[in-house]
Amino acid sequence: MNGSGRGNGLRARLQATTRHNRTLLTNAGSMVGTTLVTSALGVAFWLVAAHNFSQPAVGVASAAVAAMTLLGFMGTLGLGTLLMGDLPRREAHHRSLLNAALMVNVVAGAVLGLGFALIAPLVSPNLGALGESLPSTAFFAAGVGLTALAFVLDQALIGLLHGGLQLVRNVVFALVKLLALIAIAVLVSNAGAPWIYSAWAAGIACSLVVLVGFYARRDGDALRPNFALLMQMRASAASHAAVNLALETADLAMPILVIVLLSASANAAFYIAWMIAGFLVMVPLSLSMVAYAIGSADAAGLSRRFRFTFGISLGFGLIANLMLLPMASPVLQVFGQGYADQATTALHILALGVFPLTIKTHYVAIHRVQRRLGTALPVVWGGTLLELGGGAVGAIAGGLTGVALGWLAGLCVEGLVMSKDALRGLRSDRAQPPPRVETREELAALTSLDAPTFERL
Repeated sequence: MNGSGRGNGLRARLQATTRHNRTLLTNAGSMVGTTLVTSALGVAFWLVAAHNFSQPAVGVASAAVAAMTLLGFMGTLGLGTLLMGDLPRREAHHRSLLNAALMVNVVAGAVLGLGFALIAPLVSPNLGALGESLPSTAFFAAGVGLTALAFVLDQALIGLLHGGLQLVRNVVFALVKLLALIAIAVLVSNAGAPWIYSAWAAGIACSLVVLVGFYARRDGDALRPNFALLMQMRASAASHAAVNLALETADLAMPILVIVLLSASANAAFYIAWMIAGFLVMVPLSLSMVAYAIGSADAAGLSRRFRFTFGISLGFGLIANLMLLPMASPVLQVFGQGYADQATTALHILALGVFPLTIKTHYVAIHRVQRRLGTALPVVWGGTLLELGGGAVGAIAGGLTGVALGWLAGLCVEGLVMSKDALRGLRSDRAQPPPRVETREELAALTSLDAPTFERL
């Protein structure tokens, strides 16, 4: 009887917890679900690549895609988060301002891409494919420019409440790049890495077709780029760029570091393991982001929400790591035996990163709610350097396993530094923001700092 009563009490508490956090769980589930749709197509892309191209070609292509994403992110110049907060405030000039930003971003991205394609082969022979011919260099530079454009466009569409259009564009992008890669695998013999990342660039270009309807309904809004208005916003854009890069650089730069310090084949295996480990991060990231969004509007019960998301994230991480103990090798074998032979141990180590990353995501979310992300910026940048530095030292000392161990060690130090503030936020009954209140543009940046982790797919 007592056992039955305790069981009923536990069940009632679980039901109450779920009911109180229904909005949080629903929105986080939607965020994860949307990511899974596009990510599944991304996994299919790399499966096709792994089974139809050599492992060194996949290694170079994955590093090129990571470089395209990182350079494209740099090429946004902070304008994506800026426009997402600014455009909803404007009654007019939406498209003229957006068009000016897109033109600046595509040029900035292309210049960064061209410079990287010319310099990278001099730094590492493993990246020689980027500059082996004029088409390979041109496609890489174009891919970086288009990536920068896509980042800004997607965030601007969300600001203009065209989130559905942004989702469709990303689905079209994922489908086109997959179909293009399949066509290349069938029609081109001995295709190398440039063909793989060219399929990626083609997917972005074709996905822009979905904007025809968006630009057809002008509602009196001029299309001529308004560069003068854009120039007035450059200081705010720069602050956004600094924060965004602090949170994304380590994730996007790690495959580039691996191919420079190790080999193309090693990077192919690492990239797949890195991609699989990235799935684990989506749960703490999504939960903490939604808890932040809800807490920004209603601070009451904020610490309770963060404790809930923190516990769910740790529980998920534990279950995922236990499942990966027997499954890591079979999952990697889907891509090829060479991938499993080289990266199984690394995947086990990378998966452990979900625990310090849970601290990191909640640390950032708590600082967002408290309007104190500026004070967290040096810590986040320091953590980025620790992750990359640890990975570099590990690569030199112990290959792929060393990379994983070095990255995890740096991340754990980062987590320890962040844990004090994170635990204080979890214990506090109510987060009290300081007197200073950011502008609307700054708040928009805080809601979109974590550029989609799976964009690299």
